[in-house]
Amino acid sequence: MIDSQQSRRRALLRGALAVTGAAVLAVSSLAGIASANEPAKPVAPGAGPSGPVPAGFASWAELISVQDKLNQAATRITAVKGDGFAGIVAAPENRELRVYWKGTAGTSVRALVRELNRTVPVRLLPARYSEADLAATARKLATVPDVASVVPQVDGSGVQVVATEAKLAKVKATPAVRDSAAVVSVVAGDAPVATYDRQADIPNYYGGGRFWSPVGGCSTGFAINTAGTVRMLTAGHCGENGQAVTTGAGVNMGTISNKITCTDIEIINTGSWGRVFTGGPYSGTSVPIGGAASSFVGNYVVTSGATSGEHSNIQVTAVNLYLGVNGIPCSTVGPLVQARQLNGTCAVAPGDSGGPVIAYRTDGKANALGTMTAGAVAVANNLCPGTIYTPGYNYVYYIPIGTSLGAYGASIVTS
Repeated sequence: MIDSQQSRRRALLRGALAVTGAAVLAVSSLAGIASANEPAKPVAPGAGPSGPVPAGFASWAELISVQDKLNQAATRITAVKGDGFAGIVAAPENRELRVYWKGTAGTSVRALVRELNRTVPVRLLPARYSEADLAATARKLATVPDVASVVPQVDGSGVQVVATEAKLAKVKATPAVRDSAAVVSVVAGDAPVATYDRQADIPNYYGGGRFWSPVGGCSTGFAINTAGTVRMLTAGHCGENGQAVTTGAGVNMGTISNKITCTDIEIINTGSWGRVFTGGPYSGTSVPIGGAASSFVGNYVVTSGATSGEHSNIQVTAVNLYLGVNGIPCSTVGPLVQARQLNGTCAVAPGDSGGPVIAYRTDGKANALGTMTAGAVAVANNLCPGTIYTPGYNYVYYIPIGTSLGAYGASIVTS
């Protein structure tokens, strides 16, 4: 399933279609047809787990076999768990499934354990607190200032509170922590840090990150404020009103609305931030947006899309263009700004549609200039470094940010 999804996504992102002077940089329904004609990919099986086999097992295959049996039994128990359920440990090295329960397990659970014991060793063990008890405690204590995390103990004994070394004494003395009957310990540790990049962004979203709609893959643009609500601007050909979109990692982002077809803009209803990604296709670096600005012929601009990353030395060559773009059902699309990468290399690539065009400022921030719609004049693969899917294009066409803000009565979100 993963392989077929990846093949479809590659086909969709390759689906830039030649048009009058430009190529649309997201996908049309035609793009999916191309994948059916691609040659079969040779399969190279993986070797599986490597390294020393733990817990005295003779092989990884033996360990996996035991783990599978334990997990199958655990799945059946969790399907019928009651109020007293506390947790399950399915460690292969135990050679048994350990089920923790507060109070007496119900008749159906005890009957199931007896049945499972015919093929898989299962033990019911006592717990002080149930899973529900500890979840409620964890949610409460997670709101305490300086608490980095709260970890429910799988054996139902309580929760472990984690705080940084500098805040450990303060957290221990906090009444909510000190007086909580379910706290097992308060220990020093680091706060979890979310990992993200262009291909797998997390809320609140930056511009220049990957998103998927039923149409295909595109890039987020800029955070904008419409009637007091912060949402994400992108290209109109990247989806239809009401469609759900996900991040590159498949996590739900929100839905599309307010599509203006012939201006090629639309909104993703999702939490967004006034920053855009910088660097390559898998970068997690970003720049704050300081405001919105106009594009003038001769200006140098920077593009930043989820497919090909960040590109500089791009100069505006024309403004107020209207073009016919195949895949967008309008006689003309615009107004557009045209810009060219002066070294003859990549300015934009398929899947960058909707991504931000910016101008860096002397204060370390950047101005929002527009969102990418199309590209023209294909460049060789080696002239589009960092591109995940080729070809890239030397010319980029983008909708001015002023046009988008005016259309929605919106303001740019700064950071």
